[in-house]
Amino acid sequence: MKQRIFQRRILAILTAVLLLSLQWSLFGGQKASAANVDNAAMVKVVDDNGKELLPLTIVKLSKNETAFNVLENLKKDKKIDFQFTVDPTYGEFITSIGKFIPKNQDYWGFFVNGIDPNVGASGYKVNDGDDLLFKVVSYPPETVKVNVEAKDKKGNTILKEEDVELINGANAYDALKQAASKKNVKLESSIDSSYFAFISNIGNTKLAEGDYWSISLNGKPMEVGLSSYEIKDKDKIQLNVVGTEPPTDTNDKNENPDKSNNSDGKIDDTQTKISKKQVEALLKSTANYVLKNGGSNEFEIVGLKKSGHPVPDSYLKNIESLLKENDGTFRNVTDYERLAIGITAAGKDASNFAGYNLIKKIYENERMTNQGTNGIIYALLALDSGKYKIPTDAEWTREKLVDYLVKNQLKDGGWPLYGDSASVDITAMALAALSPYKSQEKVKSAIDSAVEWLSRKQDKNGGFSSTINGGDASETTSQVIIGLTAIGVDPNGKQFTKSGVNLVQHLLSFKQKDGGFAHIITDNESNIIATVQALLGLSAYNEYLDGKGSIYQFAGSQSSNKPNEKPNEKLNEKPKTTNDNLPKDSNQQSEKTTKGERLPNTATNTYNILIFGVVLIILGGVLYVNARKKRV
Repeated sequence: MKQRIFQRRILAILTAVLLLSLQWSLFGGQKASAANVDNAAMVKVVDDNGKELLPLTIVKLSKNETAFNVLENLKKDKKIDFQFTVDPTYGEFITSIGKFIPKNQDYWGFFVNGIDPNVGASGYKVNDGDDLLFKVVSYPPETVKVNVEAKDKKGNTILKEEDVELINGANAYDALKQAASKKNVKLESSIDSSYFAFISNIGNTKLAEGDYWSISLNGKPMEVGLSSYEIKDKDKIQLNVVGTEPPTDTNDKNENPDKSNNSDGKIDDTQTKISKKQVEALLKSTANYVLKNGGSNEFEIVGLKKSGHPVPDSYLKNIESLLKENDGTFRNVTDYERLAIGITAAGKDASNFAGYNLIKKIYENERMTNQGTNGIIYALLALDSGKYKIPTDAEWTREKLVDYLVKNQLKDGGWPLYGDSASVDITAMALAALSPYKSQEKVKSAIDSAVEWLSRKQDKNGGFSSTINGGDASETTSQVIIGLTAIGVDPNGKQFTKSGVNLVQHLLSFKQKDGGFAHIITDNESNIIATVQALLGLSAYNEYLDGKGSIYQFAGSQSSNKPNEKPNEKLNEKPKTTNDNLPKDSNQQSEKTTKGERLPNTATNTYNILIFGVVLIILGGVLYVNARKKRV
């Protein structure tokens, strides 16, 4: 009996690992993990017009390295060139950087953390966490004044309001460093591979598990990292500690979304509603866990963007490098789709990014259905993320994609990945993909059928138990919340409340004390994949409360109000307007030419992960056979 139980557990674990590997490989992509860079500094080079000759760059420091040595190493790495002369009194004097030679009385100024260090580049020993700026200035250099303040979680002042004067071109990180230095307040910071400057603590503030420093600029959340924001005169920067515990909301009684940290998953049946303030607090704590433990894949980018956090500074640079390394060509259509979603979430145009047209790679893809329903679903999500334009003679128009989904819906109302066995996760994702088209009669009918099926599949505990997931997985609950909110269905409504537990409550039963979410509730530990999905689910519910639609659609994207057009083969050719049976609110993207139309000869890392999963299954089979032999 014990052997059978052991065998079943082994197979269940291996199957769950394979499922997660498949999901992460298809949609997580090549993850570039964020991490602290030990003994590092940042450097930036700007000409007299404010043009970046060298964008903000992280450099590893050697012992006793000077700012001049930093430039020398950048020159060796061919990141920038510079010339200098040697003064017998003052040492090395920089005459040009990047072939730019200052004119008239201008000169190359050198600044550290926003101020003049009063020594030349060759005389300044760079410290861990320094921010170096080489900029063309005239004497005296133009400066700006900014106000900085920091408070703890209870509102107590840690860094009293302080006005600091910095070189014009300094960033918010410089302002914080100078304010802390003037007030003699300890500042704990580090250089992060994704976010550049990262603030760990200010003063002797006692941070609870999951607490972090939130930053606001002139009374509004800062949309970029501290080191990425160039301060303006009279800016006001404020830092406050926020954490995992939702604030007390006296206007919403009997509302406690966090009843279940490391619990058995049971929630008080009388607590059926979760306030807007509580959701926002949960978003902050969950995003903080992702910031500390995640990397910069596309799911994380969407979750951070929708929860009000800045996209990591390095994300788009990493994607640009990835595209150039692969000449803009990948084997799987989902690679193009996830990248398009991430690029759009970051505010850029996926139809013309680094010279590549990822949107065309989607709608002209000959391998659209090779990955089952996923390719179709994420094609719609990607194309509608920025409301991109598709020519009517494309291999895959929106109409073809929608028709494919509708025709491949099973009779019971669900959608499968492959075959005729419906999946809760796939069905939920299909709802999000079809949400812009719900006014079409055929789509509305399919959506209604799918919602009813999902309601039937929800169990008495409020979740969706599945053998292939290893039990009741939080990721599935998150996906259902995302799908329902996209089509305007309340995940807290009667249809999705079982035994007094609704979907949002059930998701929160997986929440851990460190701000993350577990995969299976009995795991009792946070899982980064589960936490990212929870961040998406909570963001989707928050947008639903604000009356918005799918979290995969981004307002202010690079779109136009023009109808569909065929891509221009010649610059002087006048585009032809067409119609693509789009939803009434679709604003479309203009077409650009692109590089690289061939398929690669070798598989991507996705297949390595899949092979790893197959090996696990084989290993499970070997263990099973050996166990049976021993029993005989």
